[in-house]
Amino acid sequence: MSRRVVPVSTLIHYLKEYLDSDPVLHGVMIEGEISNLRKPYSGHWYFSIKDEKASLPCVMFSSANRRVSFDVKNGGKVVLKGDVTVYESEGRMQMLVSAMQPSGIGDLYLRLEALKKKLSAEGCFDAAHKKPIPPYPMNIALVTGNNTAAREDALITLKKRWPVASLYEYPCPVQGMDAAPRIIEALQKADANGHEIILLVRGGGSLEDLWCFNDENLARCIYDLKTPVITGIGHEIDFTIADYVADLRANTPTGAIEAAVPDIMEVKSVLNHYRVVLETDISHKLKNAREQQRRMEGHPVFQDPQRLFAEKAMHLDYMSEKLMHFSVRADRERVGMQKVFQKFERLMHSHTNQIQSVLQLSETRMIQAMKHHKMIVQNNLSVSEEALRRNIMLPLTDSQKRLSQNAALLDAYSPLKILSRGYSITMKDDHALVSVDEVNKEDNISIRLSDGTVYANVYDKEKNHGRNPDI
Repeated sequence: MSRRVVPVSTLIHYLKEYLDSDPVLHGVMIEGEISNLRKPYSGHWYFSIKDEKASLPCVMFSSANRRVSFDVKNGGKVVLKGDVTVYESEGRMQMLVSAMQPSGIGDLYLRLEALKKKLSAEGCFDAAHKKPIPPYPMNIALVTGNNTAAREDALITLKKRWPVASLYEYPCPVQGMDAAPRIIEALQKADANGHEIILLVRGGGSLEDLWCFNDENLARCIYDLKTPVITGIGHEIDFTIADYVADLRANTPTGAIEAAVPDIMEVKSVLNHYRVVLETDISHKLKNAREQQRRMEGHPVFQDPQRLFAEKAMHLDYMSEKLMHFSVRADRERVGMQKVFQKFERLMHSHTNQIQSVLQLSETRMIQAMKHHKMIVQNNLSVSEEALRRNIMLPLTDSQKRLSQNAALLDAYSPLKILSRGYSITMKDDHALVSVDEVNKEDNISIRLSDGTVYANVYDKEKNHGRNPDI
């Protein structure tokens, strides 16, 4: 086996992380019938949701089930919202239910689930498309309802955590039939104004109250924005389509501010640390620079600056005198070199003439040698051609003679030659007969003569017994 062996717990933990990282399985909505309902003293609910083909274990913690406003019992048909995960201790897939509604509002859940699957298939939720959040934003846009609790929470948290930032508000309705187009308009306006980050927040509410944030056009608008978007819609258990397509999702409006900006106290602490480090480094460098300055001040050059160029001036004078001496010598050598070049030119001209004479003589001798060699080769070819002709014609004549002898011998022993002396060949069914036993009365036979074939019918037959067949 090429794969390594792993413990059961490792495999179950891998499956749990795989399911937990799938955005389609977060906030999933399913409809079915409750069965095996248990309500222990802990306040948590344990049950199964089933239909006619399958069943899924479910857990609804007390913090979530206290918001259920109807009587929950076995056999009741409900719509659940929650996350699909794995219970590691038992290796069982289950659903952590965050909301429960009677089956009457199932159409909204089904529409939400269908839209979530559609946008997920198009890649609108992919992490690769998420834009990075700036670590220290100073220009922030806030898109939310006017005079709402979510707005007040956001303003208070921002003033406490990061008061140095500038906040620009884009108020719009966050509930109702016409809310989605107004939210889109506010987002596009904020995106065009070049803010570093956009916060889209709203307080908690029912599925119907938050339905405008499940609008498909709003989701595509958030996907196309150039500015990073952080959402803080509803409570921790509430997930909308806008949360999935945003660059970062926070659980509440306050959480959106905390995710968007740093804590100024922490930033000041970090800056103070860097300031101390920087001051220490600068102090150390200044100390080294002063020490180097003291060493340089004691150098002889600084005590007597003329020493720095006195030796250079002497060397310059020496080089000037040497250059003048070299110039005079060069003039003398130039005259001598002209004479040498003239003599060399005469020698080269004489040597060139000698080489040309030698080349002409060599060319004449080479032409004569090539002509002589050509005649020898032609004579050798003529002799070889005659010998080859004799060696070919002699075996050919012998072969023709043997062929004529063999043809005469074959003709002498040919069966057709015997037919010309009065003999014949009797055949039945293309088979030569050698005995009367091979034919019966009324058989059709053919008789081959020297000049043709006779076709006959057997009238009778007689076999020789002890008599000479040649008589």
